[in-house]
Amino acid sequence: MLVSSLKRVRRRVQRLRYERVCARQPNPLAQHPGTIVTLFYDVEGDFARAGKTAVEIETLGRILEIEQRCGIRSTYNVVARFALEARAAVAEIARAGQEIASHSYDHSILTTLSRTAIADNARRAKQTFAELGIEISGHRSPQSDWDDRVLDALVASGYRWSAENGAEPYPYRIRRTDEGGLWRFVVAGDDWAYQASRCSPGAMLAQWQRIVRDAVAERRKNVAIGFHAWVEAEPGRLQALEDFFRWLVALDGVRVMPFGDVARAINQSKAPELAAADG
Repeated sequence: MLVSSLKRVRRRVQRLRYERVCARQPNPLAQHPGTIVTLFYDVEGDFARAGKTAVEIETLGRILEIEQRCGIRSTYNVVARFALEARAAVAEIARAGQEIASHSYDHSILTTLSRTAIADNARRAKQTFAELGIEISGHRSPQSDWDDRVLDALVASGYRWSAENGAEPYPYRIRRTDEGGLWRFVVAGDDWAYQASRCSPGAMLAQWQRIVRDAVAERRKNVAIGFHAWVEAEPGRLQALEDFFRWLVALDGVRVMPFGDVARAINQSKAPELAAADG
């Protein structure tokens, strides 16, 4: 109980600290018309939930088909050891033109590790994808549990963006370096209500739509929503996902782009390229 309480306090202090960091920076997407929506998947298999790799692989293929039908490009945050064990599935993601990023080397909760182990985890993940012929630039922490040591490790290993849960209103540079630093993208929600509260597909669809509607109404320039293939595998859920995608791409003033495209466009500060990166 004490450990959980301390963890909550640490997260709250950390959140407030980085909300202030964000507030001191201008919105890098201020001149972009409309709202950019980023869709992403945490690809984990057995490393997050025992016995889920087979259903994860099968459902990933179905999700890729849905995205192709809807004309959507998204980000797949993949556990590196999963990529080693499911090479064909990860190659299929890459062939589909989707972005692949790291979800750590082995789905360890990074904040429970030593500084040396965190650095090794970040480095091994990047090296593993490089050996598979995949260049990655981004990272998302398992359970969105991160701290300054994680940020230091990401910068040292050459990552260019991270995506974590938060309330900051726009992307911001969470670490500055001579090479440009590390961009933070803020995650507004995901599909975990399916597991946490046994939410129905219809209610989950309404929740995703509400997140986007609120972002558009508040004139937010970027909003990110996440999914898990193994969570989406139960009856009715993939249809709700496709219904959401079709609704999303039909919205005026909304563009769907993976994290990496947004980060590159921000770094290069070229408005035409940002417009052309529409998924």
